[in-house]
Amino acid sequence: MNGIRHIRIPGVPYDALHTFIRFLYSSCYEEVEMKKFVLHLLVLSHSYVVPSLKRECIRLLEQGWLTKENVVDVLQLATKCDAPRLALVCMRMVVRDFKCISSTEGWKVTKRANPALEQQLLEALVEADSRKQDRLKKIEEKRVYLQLHEAMEALLHICRDGCRTIGHHDKAQKERQVVCSLLACRGLEILIRHFSSCSTKVPGGCVHCKRMWQLLELHSRMCNEPNFCKVPLCRHFKEKMRHQSKKEEVKWNFLVNKVQTAKIAMRLFSSQRSSF
Repeated sequence: MNGIRHIRIPGVPYDALHTFIRFLYSSCYEEVEMKKFVLHLLVLSHSYVVPSLKRECIRLLEQGWLTKENVVDVLQLATKCDAPRLALVCMRMVVRDFKCISSTEGWKVTKRANPALEQQLLEALVEADSRKQDRLKKIEEKRVYLQLHEAMEALLHICRDGCRTIGHHDKAQKERQVVCSLLACRGLEILIRHFSSCSTKVPGGCVHCKRMWQLLELHSRMCNEPNFCKVPLCRHFKEKMRHQSKKEEVKWNFLVNKVQTAKIAMRLFSSQRSSF
């Protein structure tokens, strides 16, 4: 028309095109315009291969422009515009706050229009939940092994040095003594007193005594000086170990390794704290 050639780009607002063309000629843009048309500019920069503008759009989206309402739409655009890092950021945001995002209009539209993406997001959600459960399980296991390490320390302390009103027979105990710094001492003291007076002391008979038997055996397997050790039955369990099955030996060795690892981790943590 009138000798002027036109390029039609449907579906893109005039101001977004104006910002795009300005960037092509000057590599500059207005911050307000960029934020307003960032999604349109992402599509344009991908379609017309303008990598510098595309990087700016992705940077802006990653640095706080994403919301619960638009994250699903941005995820679809990121997938179509070959922006894997942005897609990953969106995916993590959806997984992190799925309950709220699944109630948005964007999610409802995606379910109808893009069931493949919905399936991908649901699979990511299941995988993230599985990882979370595994992480919680490992944290709980570490807590248990750390408690066993503390129990071993407390048992050795009670039998070797004595603590409060309990200890080795050749140690005079005081009724009023400073509270022990070992947190496991109080509980172990109660367990030892029960063990010494329980009428069903046989292994497997009383649940509290069974726990005490297990602690004594665990100590014996970790003790390097059974001939001089003051912990009861230490040598007895060392002798018993010679006649145990391979399966029992593997089980106990696994437990000993885990408790010793917790011991090393605790000492490392304590040394790091003291260095600050």
